[in-house]
Amino acid sequence: LKVLDAANAAAIKMTTHKDADAEVAAMKERYMKIKAVADAWVKKVDTLVKEWALLDNTVTELNAWVAKDKTQEGENQFSLEKMESTLGELKTIFKEKEKLVEQL
Repeated sequence: LKVLDAANAAAIKMTTHKDADAEVAAMKERYMKIKAVADAWVKKVDTLVKEWALLDNTVTELNAWVAKDKTQEGENQFSLEKMESTLGELKTIFKEKEKLVEQL
């Protein structure tokens, strides 16, 4: 009877061990899926932050450029080509941002 009880206890431990192994494997698989999604979101957010920084720098540069180019009479003496290129950059940045936000 003692041998049977010991064998039964050993069998219970093994079953519990198998259950624990299965639970750990399921949790590890779940963790890997969650980590993959989190990594994808981090990559998207990093890209968005870089785009916002680029936009901020461009707008700051444009504001400084417009403020600097004012003459004593208050007229703006800046080149139309430079303004068009800067506005083109801003349009491109906004288009890229729209795409990124849609992907989020």
